Amino acid sequence: MTTVTESEQRSEYTAGLRALADLLDANPDVPVPHSGSSKSFAIEWILANNPHQRELLAVVARFIPGAVRKDASTKFFDISGKVRGLHLHAWADRNEVCTRRVVGTHQETKQIPDPAASLVEVTETVEEVEWDCGPILAPAGKAAV
Repeated sequence: MTTVTESEQRSEYTAGLRALADLLDANPDVPVPHSGSSKSFAIEWILANNPHQRELLAVVARFIPGAVRKDASTKFFDISGKVRGLHLHAWADRNEVCTRRVVGTHQETKQIPDPAASLVEVTETVEEVEWDCGPILAPAGKAAV
């Protein structure tokens, strides 16, 4: 079994991107895999579960030219941007990249099944949370992404 080095893997990957671009240019009847405002076809960095995801996400954020959008609305922290018509997207575990802040609480009442009765009404205190994801992605000497 042959072991492929990281450098060889990188070279093959970038050669594949160039070959794909050449093929698309040479075959105008083949539709572009995707363009426009959607991320349905994107170059992705999946950093979740990596022990260095915080640092790697910052590296990718600085790598993306132009505007970088961030989104912490799910259990992941996503960044995205574009190189011309090609979408770039990276994501990491939100709790590894951002700081969780409780900004308030509220009461929620719901009905849950109970073996002794059909339904029981329960009121719970629910935390209202915001995620601070700013400075970790700031390049040296620049504002946060």
